[in-house]
Amino acid sequence: MSRVIFDNVTKIYGGGGGEAPALSNLSLEIEDEEFLVLVGPSGCGKSTAMRMVAGLEEISDGRIIIGDRVVNDLPPKDRNVAMVFQSYALYPHMSVRDNLAYPLKLRKVPKNEREERVREAARILDIDQYLDRKPKALSGGQRQRVALGRAIVRNADVFLMDEPLSNLDAKLRVQTRAELVKLHDRVRTTTIYVTHDQTEAMTMGDRIAVLSLGVLQQLATPQELYDNPSNKFVAGFIGSPAMNFIDVTVEAAGEHLVAVHPGFRMNIPDSRVGNLRDYVGKQVTMGIRPEHLVERSLAAGEIPETALLPATVDVVELLGNEIFVYLDVRGQTLTARMDPSLRLERGQQIEVVAVPEHLHFFDAQTEQTIR
Repeated sequence: MSRVIFDNVTKIYGGGGGEAPALSNLSLEIEDEEFLVLVGPSGCGKSTAMRMVAGLEEISDGRIIIGDRVVNDLPPKDRNVAMVFQSYALYPHMSVRDNLAYPLKLRKVPKNEREERVREAARILDIDQYLDRKPKALSGGQRQRVALGRAIVRNADVFLMDEPLSNLDAKLRVQTRAELVKLHDRVRTTTIYVTHDQTEAMTMGDRIAVLSLGVLQQLATPQELYDNPSNKFVAGFIGSPAMNFIDVTVEAAGEHLVAVHPGFRMNIPDSRVGNLRDYVGKQVTMGIRPEHLVERSLAAGEIPETALLPATVDVVELLGNEIFVYLDVRGQTLTARMDPSLRLERGQQIEVVAVPEHLHFFDAQTEQTIR
């Protein structure tokens, strides 16, 4: 079993003299063979968590368990983890073959076994033809694959990847992202992957742990995070463009509820009411994703007036297969993802439909999702 468990793990820099924790009471379990992504903005604690698994950071409190061993006091060399860094960290004077073999040489692995493992890693990563080259003769993507290969040859219990794609250009990042997913399917090693890029997280992770200010916000599958965020932070962080947020007041209209804003009055479908009845007369934050704002002429079925938002087109960004439209609704800027056939222009008055079944509501004070 190569599962990794964070058991109430806390990290405080500077001896704990009133300083906010870099990581606070983190508890989560990464299953054997799982690809888990730690995601969040800079300074949220994701790299700190990974470095504590590797043994590169001391733990202020709690336990980290790899397999069946508590590793708090184990030195890095005894944890059987392999780490891939943001920089390639290749030895420029060594060939690709020697770079791959170096961690095995340090562990005094016999030469024949070293060569066998190097060839297998090179085959998996499709870098067989580069084994005699020096790193300077490789492209960025090829160098990154060599860095990955150096981790693979270790046959480690856990792979740790700290933003390994951030030095690649946009096209190569997409390509290498797919290669990493296929690589994990082949080697099935428990992997913890750190990134600040939510697109990477959504496309790669079996599950995603979202961190903010050292606190775990939500742990779930990519689709669950997208469809059912636990709070406003997760809702705004996951998804591109980000979810729109509008402050509205909840009012009762007979047996139904409505969301009231100076620019519109919208019926809340019964399927989304839930605990909103406790907020009648109060302000809440309503969330709607850009793809769920639909121009009236493209909306399916009969549209009730209470689902329409009158808006002014402010900016149109043409992306070829879609357009991002920035709308002004009585001083509130909303982003919509729309069909490019609409041919919208700046200053144009339109009506958009907020698809009711996809509305989200958040407590204005706690920012937790109102279920």
